[in-house]
This record gives sequence, structure tokens and C-alpha cells, in this order.
Amino acid sequence: MGNRADDEGTDVTIYRKALTDTIHADTPTGAPEQLLTLLDRLGFERQTLATAGPVYVWHEAPGNLDEAAKKQLATQAVPWLHKAGYMVHITDDVWDAAAYTAAATAVRDRRAPDPSAHRSRPVRLGSMTLADERDVDVTVYHSDGTIYVDTRAAAPEHLLTLLDGLGLDRHQVEDDVWHQIPDETDEIAMKSMADRAVPLLAHAGYRVDIDASLFGGTAYRAALAEQAAHRPPPPPAAHARRTR
Repeated sequence: MGNRADDEGTDVTIYRKALTDTIHADTPTGAPEQLLTLLDRLGFERQTLATAGPVYVWHEAPGNLDEAAKKQLATQAVPWLHKAGYMVHITDDVWDAAAYTAAATAVRDRRAPDPSAHRSRPVRLGSMTLADERDVDVTVYHSDGTIYVDTRAAAPEHLLTLLDGLGLDRHQVEDDVWHQIPDETDEIAMKSMADRAVPLLAHAGYRVDIDASLFGGTAYRAALAEQAAHRPPPPPAAHARRTR
């Protein structure tokens, strides 16, 4: 059974298999599990074929996707694979330039900042996220038509679960975890969801940074009012000391 990654000397070769007209992501024989898992997380479906000799493993774009979506999935994987240090070859017939630009932008937004710009900061192990760079627990920002919600590197599971519960989609590539507004959400609903999340996160004790264009709308005020309606009244002494 032929393997184009072996033949081409790459870590991943993404191409259209002529006989089946499927988009494959081939890895070398005996590829490490971390690479196979990364391809799983990037949306490819893992396939295996056991023989009397070796067990063959490869990945394919899901068959239920239309042609454009398959090419987008294949192309968007490339910058994430590059970020993880893998050498990738993708053929022209499955390449989508716009999808690559969007994915490369997402990768760039999550890259660690230039260490020279943060010499006064304590040294951190692993890649810093945008939330680390801004020294907050959660950063909400708009990029490429999507609203992203970044947390610190190695954020606690209870924070990630809270973001899940707010209706955000969790994504993970290797150790990089982030949330974003669901793709099928329209622009107005995107902003409302992000705006509503801020007071709920702040109420839970997290420091939040949010782009000014996403903040302070009716959803934010509604979330504040909802919290106030369920907040027990303060004790008389505390109420007497409160100042504006």
C-alpha cells in the first residue's frame, strides 16, 4: 500500500486520491501518535487497515462535507501543522488560498509575543496566549469575522467549563486551547453572546479584557440586571458603608 508521505519525505502529505476522489492526509509509516491526534483534532477522520503485516493508518476529509468544505478543512490544517513543527506538502488541486489566510491569521493571533518585548515579565513555560500577554484571565476579540475567547496557557478546567456553559465552542490543537463563538452564529448574535459573557465571567472572579467594539450593549446590561435580580441584599452594615 503506497504512502505519499513516505515517498515524498514529508511529515504530512495532503492530496486527492484519484481512485476514490477523497482528500487524504498521509503520514509516514510509524508516525507518532501526537501527529495522528493533531490531525484528528483538525477535523480529519482517522482510517486504519490491519494486514498480516503492518497496520496502515491515514486520515481523510469527512465524506459528508461538500467539495469546498473539504478543501477548506485540508488547507486550514496547514498552518497549524507548521506551528507544531511538521513539514507539510499540499497539492494545488486541494488548495484554498482564502482558507489558508484565515487559518494563518488565527495561528498568528495565538503566537507567543517577542520575548524581548516582555523582559520585565516573569518567565513562563510554554507558549503564551493573548490573555497571558494582556495579563488577564480571558480576552475576547474579533478577528476574521469570528469572535475568539482566549484564556491563559494551562487555564483551569473550571474556567474552560464555564465558557462551554456560556455557549462558546471549545477548540484544541495540541496544548493550545481556546473558545470561539459558534460558526453558524450571525454577527449580531455573536456580539450579544460575547457582551453577555463579560459580567458573568467578572461575577465569577475572572479578569476580562474585551474589544471595545464588542462591549457595553443591551446584552451586557441585561446580564447585569439578571445578576442583580438574583443577588441577595447586602447586610445593613455593608449597605451603610457603600459609596459611589
